[in-house]
Amino acid sequence: MIQIGTLLVNFEQREIRQQGRPVRIGARAFDILEVLYRAEGGIVSKDAIMDAVWPGSIVEENRLQVHIAALRKLFGADRELIKTVPGRGYLLVSENRQAHAPERHGVSPSGGLPACSATLVGRHIEVAQIIDRLGQASVVTLVGAGGIGKTCLAVHVAREMRERFGEPVYFVELAKASTREAVLKTLAGALRIDACDDYLSQERLADVLAAAPCLLVLDNAEHVIDVIATLVEALTARAHALRVLVTSREPLHIWAESVFRIEPLAVPASDSPASAILAHSAVELFLSRAKSAAPECAADEDALRLVGEICRRLEGLPLAIELAAARVATLGVEGVASRLDDRLNLLTGGLRSALPRHQTLRATFDWSYALLDGTSRMLFRRLGFFAGAFTFDAVCTVATEPDMPIAGVISSLSELATKSLLSVEFCGAIAQYRLTESTRAYAMEKLRDEGELQRIASRHMQYLQERIEHGRLPVGEIAQGLPATEPRLALDDARAAFEWAFSPGGNPALGVALAGSLVGTLMHGSLLHECHERSGRALAALDALPRGSVDSLCEMRLCSAYASTLLHAGGPMHEAGPLWKRVLVLAREARDEAFEARALWGAWNSTLARSDIHASFRFATRFQAFAERCGTPWQQVLGAEMIAVSLHCFGEHEQARVRLERAIAALTELGPAAPGPIGLPVDPFNFGNGTLARIVWMQGHPEQAMQLVENVVNSIRPDMLEPSLSHVLAVAAVPIALYSGELEAASRYLAVLQSQVALNRFEIWQAYAECHAAHLDILQGHPHAGLAKLEAALQRLMSCGFRRVLTPMITLCAETLARTGRIAEARMRLDEALEYCEAHGEHFFIAELQRVLGVTALEQARVLQSGRRAAMADEFETEGRRHLLDAIQTSREQHAPMLELRAVLNFADHLLERGETSRAASLLADVSTRIDMQSNAPDIRRLAQLLHETCAVRQAHDLDADSGQAVMANGI
Repeated sequence: MIQIGTLLVNFEQREIRQQGRPVRIGARAFDILEVLYRAEGGIVSKDAIMDAVWPGSIVEENRLQVHIAALRKLFGADRELIKTVPGRGYLLVSENRQAHAPERHGVSPSGGLPACSATLVGRHIEVAQIIDRLGQASVVTLVGAGGIGKTCLAVHVAREMRERFGEPVYFVELAKASTREAVLKTLAGALRIDACDDYLSQERLADVLAAAPCLLVLDNAEHVIDVIATLVEALTARAHALRVLVTSREPLHIWAESVFRIEPLAVPASDSPASAILAHSAVELFLSRAKSAAPECAADEDALRLVGEICRRLEGLPLAIELAAARVATLGVEGVASRLDDRLNLLTGGLRSALPRHQTLRATFDWSYALLDGTSRMLFRRLGFFAGAFTFDAVCTVATEPDMPIAGVISSLSELATKSLLSVEFCGAIAQYRLTESTRAYAMEKLRDEGELQRIASRHMQYLQERIEHGRLPVGEIAQGLPATEPRLALDDARAAFEWAFSPGGNPALGVALAGSLVGTLMHGSLLHECHERSGRALAALDALPRGSVDSLCEMRLCSAYASTLLHAGGPMHEAGPLWKRVLVLAREARDEAFEARALWGAWNSTLARSDIHASFRFATRFQAFAERCGTPWQQVLGAEMIAVSLHCFGEHEQARVRLERAIAALTELGPAAPGPIGLPVDPFNFGNGTLARIVWMQGHPEQAMQLVENVVNSIRPDMLEPSLSHVLAVAAVPIALYSGELEAASRYLAVLQSQVALNRFEIWQAYAECHAAHLDILQGHPHAGLAKLEAALQRLMSCGFRRVLTPMITLCAETLARTGRIAEARMRLDEALEYCEAHGEHFFIAELQRVLGVTALEQARVLQSGRRAAMADEFETEGRRHLLDAIQTSREQHAPMLELRAVLNFADHLLERGETSRAASLLADVSTRIDMQSNAPDIRRLAQLLHETCAVRQAHDLDADSGQAVMANGI
């Protein structure tokens, strides 16, 4: 026990005796006494006492004063042992305390442990493993980055061993010891050895420690690592029962040592559900600290997801998590999450009782940085530009100087890894290095401080460009000789470099040049939304730079990428045309045939997206002329396919089908390696087959069309997944399945489409998928719900100028409007659509517009007849019959019997209502000769039903006629 004045105190057992009798004292007062005692006569501030005794709580100062008064009352005549230092805090006079227990060769068995959280979050397995390790090795070193929780873990291990085995524990804080002599004095002080400097030696210490089994904890040894290594080796050699637990940012590298590396706390994945987020130790630590100051934090699921994101970005580092949690009371969870990019300034304000280097995240890194030599410091701060993993070649290219010897680079990397500033991973035989996000932020700060930012940024971007340009940064396929993880990691680096270039203090010219190389990788990796955003930002920056800042190749790449992705990302369609014209001009000036072909194809595709079929013909014929003049065989076939697709949109389905079948056969023969430098975002083979499937459906063969759709979907490989899959599903698979009555298949295709477009943020196809979902609702008997979806989705599509294969959606919307009583709105939509189609040559669904105009006019006639306005009703009925006849005639001219059938069915229903059975039967019989009557499609089933009904009616009519003639004959 320890004697303080007239009191005997046992801090381990939390017991106080006075004159042999136990004395009762409040738990908080006892904690305050221990804090003052551990200060060894030093002044302890009021805030430090309150943080240690009431961690995480807001406490009024008068509560502290009440407990101080209670302690002074307990001391009685010795009340002046606790002194108040005005403006600074309190101290316990050290001269009046002394050891009261018998010493073994000058060693006090009390060995006080520092204050540490009573609850250890997420480390219980490690505690057991370390204790087990100490049973097998005389020296265990806890190694890990600053702030990983080594000291707290060591304290809990020491407490557990003391309680389990009853052996003394001696805790030695080495933070202030910078020399061998200081280390020895600090150790002697912890062991309560009274020895003059001449007598103080490691032999003397070994003799004292050899007296009985005990645990010696040496905390924060990294700055005196050589001294500690030598000392521990000597101590354990002489004191065989001694166990030593060391905490350090690097190992001791001695024979007796067993290294135990401390890993970060577990963090949840980005897509974890709320229940799974709570199960991770990093989240548990954050919430336990945050709720002590802000009990309502993370009260809902959204806040909990933000906590998971904070812990993930802080990579499970306990100190950073605790510092972030402390900010919740001021900023809230959302405020903390939004400020993590400035984490070195955000993560401050640790416990005042903590060591200075644990007060802020920056201070933790300062401690490690100060331990590096000059070369290692230089290398460390320059590595801050690498956001993901990087290789030794990358280090040499970006972070070193030409005169640096390779051996020095290897040595510095080894030092950084040893000091837990750099992690090393192996993928097969290849070593990859990585800095945590927090470490990287600190390195970048040091790089700015040294004025090296622009120079190293330029090197880094040039390095990334070379990797991309030489084909070493693919995403859809892995570069030969590189591990599977390498492309994605390098892509992360390029993203980080891009963000820096366009940030305040960055270099936009470098960013534009990097973007010119990066967009191709993003495009081929199906990262179209990201490609759209980055190419758009880079183009805006390029237009603000002086002319000639980047070469024409970079400009063409950026324009092409942005124009191509407009069709998927939901941008204004009218912007694509001028961009492709810009590419075409640059390509011809540079005599770049690959980009000339790409510009012509892109211009053709963008005109189709706007349904400007006249313009699409012009670009298709220009592409074909280019291909015949200087193109490859593959480009020549592609030109023929482009013309075929434009013909189909113009309504020339038979001619388009013949050309498409010929082009697809030729593409199949040429093989998949043909696209080469054109870099089309949609595979032409699938593009052509999807169009062919729609033509086959229009020509009356739904089952054959569905088979083509299945073949196309099955032919899409993982390396060409998007946007090919979404395009085929949206414009062919889902609508053909819906029109063919294959609602189960349509639902399956639609579910995949909705998932893919949401995953890839294809805003155009998201709205398109919503149109199909509305169509499904209407077919399943929910017209009002379907109409609400359809109108909203159509508005989104048309507001950005997208009209590709949109006319069927407009006709569906108008027909549903008419059948739900909103006839005026239906007519307005139809008139606008018809005017647009006639002006721009989009004729392939004009028969559907005419059909629904007829249906709408007949609905209007019914309404007027019910209101007893017969004359007006007759006018609308005549108009309706005319529109339906126009639709039938247009379909016949276009060789589209399926569209003809839809108009005939509507007209036949009307004729049968009017008793014109013979005319209805004639129309039905005529169209049946051009339709696959074996099909199970709803329209064809309806045709078969009406044929049967009209046949029955005609037979009954003939029987009635025969009977009447017989009666008349008998009468005569």
